[in-house]
Amino acid sequence: MAVVAPSSRALSSLTLLAALSLASVSARAQTQTPAAQPAAGTRVVEAQQHIVAAMAAFRTHDYTAAIHEFELSYRAAPDADVWYNLARARELSNDYEGAVGDYQRYLRDKVDPPDRADVERTIRSLQSLIEHQAAASRRQAEGSQVRFELARRDARLFLDGQELSAGEAGVARRIATGDHAVRVTAPGAQEWDARVRVRTGEVATVFAAPAPATRYETRPAGHVASIVLACLGAASLGTAGYFAIRAAGEDCAACEAQVTQSNRSDIFLGVGAGLAVGAAVAYFVERASGGTVRVASP
Repeated sequence: MAVVAPSSRALSSLTLLAALSLASVSARAQTQTPAAQPAAGTRVVEAQQHIVAAMAAFRTHDYTAAIHEFELSYRAAPDADVWYNLARARELSNDYEGAVGDYQRYLRDKVDPPDRADVERTIRSLQSLIEHQAAASRRQAEGSQVRFELARRDARLFLDGQELSAGEAGVARRIATGDHAVRVTAPGAQEWDARVRVRTGEVATVFAAPAPATRYETRPAGHVASIVLACLGAASLGTAGYFAIRAAGEDCAACEAQVTQSNRSDIFLGVGAGLAVGAAVAYFVERASGGTVRVASP
């Protein structure tokens, strides 16, 4: 709100006050005794001195001294314009309630004030400031508060390292002004960490929704080659055994039929052994070629 220094109004008040007071003294001089004249003149001079002192204090922004001098001036020689000057000084010293009272006295005592609309508008603005100050004082008296809202009911809430009960979620609780560490954990979810700043007289709301945790599993590749080689190896070894049995069943010793069966058994035995080794090698190769995959959290 723009505030105008009351210098011009104070000076006009001083001139008007002096003129009216001197005229009053002159008029009364015709009917009063000479002893009454010095008293009236003394009050006018005293009021003038206090006005001058008030204006000097006002120019140096010493509003406390200016208020005191304006009050003394009014006591010496009451004048409605002094109420206006008092209101300005109180307004600049942030005494809004006192300023409203002085503005109202000014409108009460001033005969047809030309600036009534401006003064009434100023009074309304000051009353609004007073209401805002009172509301701020109430908020400060209530203290700072914080309220936690959790997306999951099974979540655990920690404030400055201390776990809070599940019943405190969604309920405002008193807390010291400043920064606080908040941590929320939940099964199958990433840990949620944050810092919340709580200001004086305010209620801070914290909404925590932990994201699902990311899990990875190592899955081996299929053992297709090793299984095929193992099966072929087993078949070869079985065939080798078959020919060995036939060779042993021949009635002749080292005859051509027995040698043929024996040779066939040796060939299949060698092939089976080679396939068995190949199956073993393929197994370990396939196992090493397995990969890590991302899986959804439960």
